[in-house]
Amino acid sequence: MSNHAFEFLESWVVENVDATVFGDKDRMEHLVQDCVWEAKTRGIVKADLIEAAGGDLDAYILAELDRAVGKVEDRVLQRVS
Repeated sequence: MSNHAFEFLESWVVENVDATVFGDKDRMEHLVQDCVWEAKTRGIVKADLIEAAGGDLDAYILAELDRAVGKVEDRVLQRVS
């Protein structure tokens, strides 16, 4: 696996994945397309991106979306408590 692909994926997620709705597959598909497109502009092939995501880019991005939702929920619960 390319370290460049892994570093790209980590930073791309931080910049582009925000909280929407838990399990938002439509948003996930859009983000995956954007991620693959931007990776290509930086010389990263889709296969390296998939490998950097642990073998399933869709599942990786969906998990990151769900994690972002969870963070928002945690902040809301902290404010309510």
